[in-house]
Amino acid sequence: MKKVKINVWQIGTIICIGVFLITLSNIGWADGHLQIKEKEQKLVLEGKISEALGEYDAHLKGAVEYLVCGHNGKEYESIVVVNATAKEIYEALEKLGVAVGTPPGYDEEKDEPTPPKGTEFLIYVEWKDGDKAKKVRAEELISNVKTQKTMQQVAWVYSGSRVVADLDSDDEDAMIPQAFMSNDIVALKRFDASALFQNPLPESEEENIYKKNDALMPKLGTPVMLTIEVNRKIQLFVLISGKVQGVGFRNFTQMNAKQLGINGYAKNLPNGKVEVVAEGDKAQLDALVTLLKKGPRFARVDSLDADERPFTGEYKTFGIRY
Repeated sequence: MKKVKINVWQIGTIICIGVFLITLSNIGWADGHLQIKEKEQKLVLEGKISEALGEYDAHLKGAVEYLVCGHNGKEYESIVVVNATAKEIYEALEKLGVAVGTPPGYDEEKDEPTPPKGTEFLIYVEWKDGDKAKKVRAEELISNVKTQKTMQQVAWVYSGSRVVADLDSDDEDAMIPQAFMSNDIVALKRFDASALFQNPLPESEEENIYKKNDALMPKLGTPVMLTIEVNRKIQLFVLISGKVQGVGFRNFTQMNAKQLGINGYAKNLPNGKVEVVAEGDKAQLDALVTLLKKGPRFARVDSLDADERPFTGEYKTFGIRY
């Protein structure tokens, strides 16, 4: 039998290739300004808070029409400008296996607009606040002018944009998503078919309903990381510490979990903490975590640690464990 000699250099090369392949399977595709994370079903994009916000305030009166656009898009009325183009994001979502939805349109027979349909996504914005990283749901950077409150958290609809004639093509029948030309990525308007994503809230049909939330917004030009994540089902394992036992925390958790359609349980631990295991889609769980950070009236939440785990489907309701 012939012996094969493998030197240290060859072993190192093999290990490096293996690590690269494992990394590639987790990320899928990355190009600095845009990363695809297949396992978590999300995109991570580099960008900044739009420096053009406020340029036309005399006319717009502070109103914003877009949550996200690309460069040379409507930067003067967008909260975030990302370095990736709408086309790159569209193609990245294809790599994630996300199907293009149906953009908003008009039903001639019923004589009424039709809302967008498609896969739901959650959007987060992260930036450096001094030495600390701050991460929020993107809606927190927007205020509702009428209610004077932060915009309601939503699952954004990926419609893929309306299709229009490709004016740069030699083929006169060629069609492309309008977003490829406008670089409109996330619209705050429900019926803005030019963007890849739309806001599903009926309130968005009102003119000039949104403006930037100055109470939370970092200064213009601040570098940010934008995460666009499929609203998938997961399990969340949560530990809450503080004055959280003997104050109705478990009942508070159960009541809100049931209202949100979340299954799982809440349990007091011997160390004084409350353990919560909750299953549902990410939008529901985000809403529950927001409530748990405040707790019931007589509670005091000092810290909340949440760990994402695979969805099991084993819980059929939300209970209290002793």
